[in-house]
Amino acid sequence: MKQEGPVIEDREVVDMRLLALLRELARDHGRKKAAAVLGVDRRTLEAGLDDGVLSRRMRGALDRALLSGAGSAAAEQRERNERLDERLAEVEGAVDELGKEARRRLAAIERDIGALRQTGNPGRESSEGAAAGTTGVGTDSPPRARLRREYPDLVTREPAEDDEENFGDVWPLIVEWRKLKDAHPNDGKGLDWLRTEERLLTVELALLLEHGMTLPPARFPLRGFDRDGQTSWRRSALYDTRRARKKRELLWRVLTLGLWRP
Repeated sequence: MKQEGPVIEDREVVDMRLLALLRELARDHGRKKAAAVLGVDRRTLEAGLDDGVLSRRMRGALDRALLSGAGSAAAEQRERNERLDERLAEVEGAVDELGKEARRRLAAIERDIGALRQTGNPGRESSEGAAAGTTGVGTDSPPRARLRREYPDLVTREPAEDDEENFGDVWPLIVEWRKLKDAHPNDGKGLDWLRTEERLLTVELALLLEHGMTLPPARFPLRGFDRDGQTSWRRSALYDTRRARKKRELLWRVLTLGLWRP
C-alpha cells in the first residue's frame, strides 16, 4: 500500500506528457490527420482530448509516436543528444591535445636530462672547482645546458634571456607587441589611439592564427573553445576599430575641406 502513491504519481506524470503530445499533434495537424498519424479512430482521439483521460489504446499509440520522434519533446531530446555528442567530441579532442602536449614535454625533459649528463659528473665538477679555488688555479668549466621552456608557444609580457632563441621567427612580432602593449592605453577614442589599437589587434591575431601562439593572461597554451575565445572577440574588435577609424578620418577630411592627409 505504501508504494501506490509514487506509482500513481509517476503514471500521472507520464499521462501529462502523453496528453501534451496529443494536444500538440492535434494543434499542428488537425484532429483527423492526428488520428491517422497515431493509428486510432477519431472518436478515440477526441475522447482523450476532450476528457483528458487516456485509454490503454490511446496511451499505447502515443507511446509509439513518442518513441518514433513525434512532437517537440522528442525533437528537444534529439537536440540535447546532438549537443552532448558534440561536447563529447570536443572533450575527446581536448584529451588528445593534452596527451600530445604531455608527450612533447616528456620528450623535452628527456633531452634536457641527456644534455646535463653530457656535461659530466656534477660531484666531480664541484670538487675540482673547490680545489682550484684553494690553489688559485682556475679551470674552464663545461658549458651549462639551457633548459627548454615549459610553454615555448606562450607569449609573455616580461622579457627573458632566451626570448629570441625560444620564439625564433616570431620574435620580431613579439617585440612589436610588447612595445604596443606598454605604450597603448586600454581606453581611448582619438584617431591616433584607433590606429594603434588597430595595429595591436592585427599583431595579436597574427600571433594567434598564423603562428599558433597563446597570449596573456593565459598561463598555459589554449586549445579548442578556449583558444577560439581569444580570437573571436579580437576579430570583432578589429572590425569595429577599423570602422571607427575610417569614420574619424572621413570626419577630419570634411572638417578640413579635404586638405588633411593621414
